[in-house]
Amino acid sequence: MANAQDLALGDGCYPLFDFNLEGSAFNDNFTVDGIFAPGSDALAQDHSLADVGMATYGKSRARLKDWCDWSSHGLSLDVVTERLPALPDPGIGMAAGLWIERSQAQSSADLIVQSLRAFPTMMLRRETFPWFIHPQSQLMSKPGSGATALPDAISTCMGIAQIFTARTPETKPFLWRIIRGEYRRLLNEMHDMSKFDVLLATQACMIYLVMCIIDHSSDNEEHGQELLRALYVLCIHFKELAGGQGAGNGSQSELSSPSRTWEDWIFAESRRRLSSLWLLVGCVVCIKTGVACDPTGSYRSIPLPGPKSLWKASTQSAWEVEYEASRMLHVKGLVTLGDLVDIQRSPYTPLNSGKLDVWNARIDNLGSLLNLVHTML
Repeated sequence: MANAQDLALGDGCYPLFDFNLEGSAFNDNFTVDGIFAPGSDALAQDHSLADVGMATYGKSRARLKDWCDWSSHGLSLDVVTERLPALPDPGIGMAAGLWIERSQAQSSADLIVQSLRAFPTMMLRRETFPWFIHPQSQLMSKPGSGATALPDAISTCMGIAQIFTARTPETKPFLWRIIRGEYRRLLNEMHDMSKFDVLLATQACMIYLVMCIIDHSSDNEEHGQELLRALYVLCIHFKELAGGQGAGNGSQSELSSPSRTWEDWIFAESRRRLSSLWLLVGCVVCIKTGVACDPTGSYRSIPLPGPKSLWKASTQSAWEVEYEASRMLHVKGLVTLGDLVDIQRSPYTPLNSGKLDVWNARIDNLGSLLNLVHTML
């Protein structure tokens, strides 16, 4: 675990990472899955709490590359927690339909933000980790070793979560020096990391991003911008190490790429769940800024997460039992987010209803949030 005193030194201990990759400037657009989207006109101006409006209540026709440009020209994290003004009475007809659609999307975005805000508190104990960080994540990089100690990035994140949940106005500057020192350390060391460690570093930085959203103020706006850029760099590097051509971080479904061991599955499932988190945050930002979430339909290939019982399995033997049980259902069930959205939008049939019943019976909190995505697309 990184030394808190060293991390608190901030800029002098871990200097700013050189973000200038491939000639890109800090304000270049990049999509939620870490792919550059230069020239997008979807968000033509800087967004902040003061200037994000609701001039139109229908969905934007702007073309966006993959999911959405959730950081364009220095997007302020204010937009994530901003409560949008109530929509005016739409009257009747087509306007009423758009009003209902927009209202549902706003409600879904607010529910997602409420859920994400619990992440720092969930990081206080291994038993309550957020749904994208596995309690046995140390097994990914040390298969068969029987290791029990959590990886450095995650254990440090737990320590920072302790400080975050006990923060006071007087300790906030110290807290943010620690956070900045840690994510800069991860960036500066990432080229010496395995794909497993880069994934863990990205998970930790997502927690720090949520902390920044919760504790957002004009004083730490710079932290939010640097964290977004740090996540972009980590995502690009992870995709280079791990490969994969799918949307998001390249994750694949368990049906198309079965895991051979529990350790392999923990890595693959953590990757899938991180892709889902990217998508959820991206959808929230798009709804808050009034643009279409995914006009290209790239979300459709995002693999759905595994069942709660499989994720919660605490031993190899327990995982093997649950894996066999879930594999039989997986073959006939929903595989990708596109499958889920299609079946939610389809007319009622006994077959569709049965598939949704099986999905809803097995999901954890992540699955419940993914059930909201169809209202935001």
